Amino acid sequence: MAALVLRPGRSLDAAGLYRHLERLLAPYARPRFLRLREHLEVTETFKLLKLRLARDGCDPARVPEPLLVLDESVRAFVPLDPERWQRLCDGRLRL
Repeated sequence: MAALVLRPGRSLDAAGLYRHLERLLAPYARPRFLRLREHLEVTETFKLLKLRLARDGCDPARVPEPLLVLDESVRAFVPLDPERWQRLCDGRLRL
């Protein structure tokens, strides 16, 4: 999973991001999940607080921010809604 903070007034081009990552990263290195955040929390020494992000994971019921999942069939990141999450958990949808 990767957590992203978009610049104010900007939106995410999910297909464009997929193409960009496809050029830069090997398939195993591409994030499967994206979490869009307003800001990233840091410590007093400007280290990212990743433990909270990891603890919440990518369950849409636990995460208030928008979540996206990599969908190779459409070559883009698509919204991770509760129904798609359940299909992933049940093994009906594979990453």
